[in-house]
Amino acid sequence: MENLGERGFTLIEVLVVCTILGILSAIAVPKFTNSIAIANTAKLQNDLQTLDAAIVMYETEKGAPPKNLEDLSDYITDIGHLKPPTGKCRLKGGEIVEIKDTAYTIKLVSGAGDNTKQSQTRAVCDEKTSGSFGR
Repeated sequence: MENLGERGFTLIEVLVVCTILGILSAIAVPKFTNSIAIANTAKLQNDLQTLDAAIVMYETEKGAPPKNLEDLSDYITDIGHLKPPTGKCRLKGGEIVEIKDTAYTIKLVSGAGDNTKQSQTRAVCDEKTSGSFGR
């Protein structure tokens, strides 16, 4: 028994809708991926700058650089949960790279981004300071 009053989608209509969705996806996915890289970059920069400020406060108060991140627990709330984001981020110069480190570390960095050759204790991620990330 056939209902003549029912109407469905034709194959052409379904193909047109699928094509439109495909085009929208092709536009949206790269924008979304770029947005995630920008957000990860901002988080990395902010975390590293916060850690650098805590390092300076620690050195000022104690007279020596911290040996590890746990030494900064008096200066940063919940430092045990401070971790780099996963995924991609943007380096200065526009290159997008995958974040490999799962934790921030403290290192003695020569030059440290300013125009001096003096070494400073800095927070790093993937061997890069906060000044390495950005546009």
